[in-house]
Amino acid sequence: MKDDPKAMKAAKARSWHWNGGVMLEQHKDPILSQELVRFIDPERVRRIRDLEPWREDEEIDAEAIIQVARLARIVDERDGVPLFRKLRKCMGRRPSVLVDALDEEPYISSQLGPMLHRNRECVSGLKLACKAVEASDVTILVYQGITDLEMRIPRSVGGFPIQRVRGKYPSELLSAQSLVEEDDHISLYIGACALIHLHRAVYDARIQTTAFITVAGNCVSRPCNMEVSLDTTATDVLARCGLEEQPTRVVVGGSITGESVADTDLVLVKPTTRAILAFREDERDQRYQCIGCGRCVEACPMGLNPMLLYRGIGMSLHERVAKLDYKTCIGCMCCSYICPAKLDIAGRIAWYKKSRKEALPK
Repeated sequence: MKDDPKAMKAAKARSWHWNGGVMLEQHKDPILSQELVRFIDPERVRRIRDLEPWREDEEIDAEAIIQVARLARIVDERDGVPLFRKLRKCMGRRPSVLVDALDEEPYISSQLGPMLHRNRECVSGLKLACKAVEASDVTILVYQGITDLEMRIPRSVGGFPIQRVRGKYPSELLSAQSLVEEDDHISLYIGACALIHLHRAVYDARIQTTAFITVAGNCVSRPCNMEVSLDTTATDVLARCGLEEQPTRVVVGGSITGESVADTDLVLVKPTTRAILAFREDERDQRYQCIGCGRCVEACPMGLNPMLLYRGIGMSLHERVAKLDYKTCIGCMCCSYICPAKLDIAGRIAWYKKSRKEALPK
């Protein structure tokens, strides 16, 4: 633990302010203000075999917490890593625990919503995680750009402080990259929903069989945050919320970082699914040629030149692309989002990174 925790937190707050990136309209209300919708198949709810749940007033040691997280198959929604592995890696190392409730992409509030509406379970799970790793301090992270809300975001939850992370998108990706081990101090980043599942695993002996997602878009009749059974199809989720008209595009994942899907019957909800969004777009969203405006260059938080990368990859100029440092792209999608021609710049760079990696001799 550092000698001055307040100074440490201030340093972190400064490190989360980045040049580049884009300011995003959030569109989180009225979804965030509403109660969570449950869309759970009772036949899929499962208990941990031969495990007696703990009482909330009963002592539980660190090793038991980690073992229950393993038996419950809890997956952290923010990175897809099993929670027990993250806890075991930090066990006894007194890390700073950072709870991810940022949800900085537009429309999505599938971490912040559960954290606010299921705050008792979230705080209980947080206390368990802190006990498992002997946490030195705890901070809950919320995106500062969320301002148009009917519900007030408190300064603390369950006695744990909430910190508003400032800066342009992608604050979440870049802040996670900055949390590297330094001297004897490390940071443990945990998704808010994983903590809810940890509470249920310890005190109800429940295996994780659900995920928290946002269902929204201009085609959705009843946008909401929803707790839904794993392996439910995107078709069933959209039917549950209702469609006002047939969407021309369905996005699974983030509104910026997610993927467009052609057949919603083939898409299943997974622990890392953050949203299912249905949109109807008009002809103005068709793609044109690059006009060389340079907006993607200004937006890139890594200081790359996406415009030259896009052109170089298209022309198979491998040496030139290598000199442009394409490997440092973090896939935040800022360049594609800001592009007035609606070019899939980030998609082309991601494809190139993957193809070059596969081309390397093994």
